[in-house]
Amino acid sequence: MAAGKDLPQALTPLEGPLPASLSRAAAESLGPWGERTRALVAAGRVPADVVTGLTLYLLANQARRPRPTGERPKGAVSGGVWVREQFTVHAPMEIGKPLSLRGESARRFTRRGRRYGVNTSQTRDAKGELLATNCTTGLLRYRKDESLPDGEEGLAESELIAPCPDGSRAADNPSLAALRSLSVGDRFEGEPQRVTLEMMRQRDAGRDDNPIHTDPEVARREGLKAPIAGGSHVLAFGLELLMRAWGSEALLYGSHFDVRWKGQTYAETSVTPFAVVEAVGPEEVAVSLEVRGEERIALVCALRIPLGEAAA
Repeated sequence: MAAGKDLPQALTPLEGPLPASLSRAAAESLGPWGERTRALVAAGRVPADVVTGLTLYLLANQARRPRPTGERPKGAVSGGVWVREQFTVHAPMEIGKPLSLRGESARRFTRRGRRYGVNTSQTRDAKGELLATNCTTGLLRYRKDESLPDGEEGLAESELIAPCPDGSRAADNPSLAALRSLSVGDRFEGEPQRVTLEMMRQRDAGRDDNPIHTDPEVARREGLKAPIAGGSHVLAFGLELLMRAWGSEALLYGSHFDVRWKGQTYAETSVTPFAVVEAVGPEEVAVSLEVRGEERIALVCALRIPLGEAAA
C-alpha cells in the first residue's frame, strides 16, 4: 500500500528521563493490591504498565498548534481513546536514568464510522540499548460518524514493524525458575479490587492532559456516566497479579504484551484480574490475561515471556 501524503511521519524525538512521579503514581494508584509494584519502584525499576504508555508520552510532548480555549473537534475525547497496545520490554528501565524516545505516526484508518490512528516508538538508554518497542492504536473520535467511509492512510497493517518477544535478555530474568515450572492450564485469579476516583487521580499524578480520568464534569460532557480509569491503570491490576505469582521483575526481560481494551472501567467500580497459562516451551511461556469489570471484560492481554533465545 502506498503511503499517504503525510504518513508515515516522524515524531519529534524526546530526550531525558521519564518523570519519577509516573512510576511512583503507578504504584500508589493500586492501593493495597500494589505491593509487588511498590517493591519494584522502590528498587528503582519502571513498572511494565508505565512502559505501556511510552508512545503516548512521546505524543503528549509534541508541539501542538494552539487553538482558542474551549475549542474542541466535534466528538473528540480528551487525549483520544486507547484501544490496543503492542509492546515489548526488552530490558529493565531504571527510574530517573536518561532515555531517548523516537517514533512515528505510521497509519490512520476508518472502520464503521470510527477513525483510528497508529503510532510507534522505540526507547533506548544513554548507551543506545533498546529498552522498549511500542505500537499504539487509538480511537480519534469517541462518537461514531456514519458518514465516514472506510479507508486507510499511511502504512498498511502488514507493513508495520510490530513488537515481538526478545529472548536476548531472558537469561538475566531472576524469575526463570518460577516461569519454567509453569504448566499449561495453570490459573491465577486475584480478589476484586475497587478502583476509586482518588486512585485514578493518584495515577495521573497531577497531570490534566486527559481529565476524563479524573474530572466527573468533563466525563459527563464527553458522554460518560463517570470518569474512566486509564488503560495502563487497568492493566496494572493484572500485571500485579502476575508479579505476585512469579516475582517483581518477571516481566522485564524481553516480554511481549498485546493488550486490547474491551470496555470502560468507571470510577468506584471493581475489577478482578485473571490469567491462565496457554503454552509452555523451551523458548517461551504464553499467558492470557484478563481484567474483568463488574459487567464485562475490561481488557484482554496476550503475553509471551521468553525463557531463552530461539535456536538459529
